[in-house]
Amino acid sequence: MSETSESGPRAVARDKSTPSDVPLRTTKLVKTFRQGTISVTALDGVTLEVPQGQFTAIMGASGSGKSTLLHVMGGLTRPDAGDVFVEGEAISSLPDAKLTEFRRRRIGLVFQQFNLIPALTAIENVMLPLMAGGASASGSGRDQAVALLDRLGLGHRLSHRPDAMSGGEQQRVAIARALITDPAIVMADEPTGSLDSANGRAICELLKELNEKEGRTIVVVTHEPAVAAWAGRVVIMKDGAICTEWLAEGSQDPHELAGRYQDIVSGSPLANAT
Repeated sequence: MSETSESGPRAVARDKSTPSDVPLRTTKLVKTFRQGTISVTALDGVTLEVPQGQFTAIMGASGSGKSTLLHVMGGLTRPDAGDVFVEGEAISSLPDAKLTEFRRRRIGLVFQQFNLIPALTAIENVMLPLMAGGASASGSGRDQAVALLDRLGLGHRLSHRPDAMSGGEQQRVAIARALITDPAIVMADEPTGSLDSANGRAICELLKELNEKEGRTIVVVTHEPAVAAWAGRVVIMKDGAICTEWLAEGSQDPHELAGRYQDIVSGSPLANAT
């Protein structure tokens, strides 16, 4: 059950059963899209909880619903039914302006295409969430951005614009931008999809380091076993629903993970044998 945190016709719900220190929880999410005269169910009752400090990878083939799930969890798309709770806040019930503000402060988003502003420098791109909240381009916010970029190996690229940086560097800038507000959770949608294998591995190592050394809660959506192998938990989606998941004991072998994943999506009876 839930209670309201403010009065009025668009009161915001909080979930009593979801403590505020649980970064992410979804309940029975449903999302459908129209394709001409056909209704396509992208999410079919998805319930998921991500505990504090967990690195979760959500895998699935194209059309499985994994990216739609991330967009709904990240407050970019509203569900048709069900709820998303971030730190106990029912974000799917927030009015648009409050949702935008909450997302900027508490959810760090990273995308395959980086989504950097071409006319802005690296440090200006990183500071965008702070400036959107009213911070000035100088002062403690700038110092924080400089420290972040330096920690991510980009201290020498502060004044460079995206077109002067490699893909790997641009994705690091995007990750720094996602971290600048110290969000409750970082969500990444195919973060290595536009990178070569070396840069892709470097981004995975960075996410793993942020998870292990800083206790960051991270959710990555990917179709690549080599990316999912870095996570401590793997969730598999098929036809808009979660069909299985497991916790990793230590590092996972990408080839074994790929085989297990293929067995699951193909419906093999061996899929859950290990």
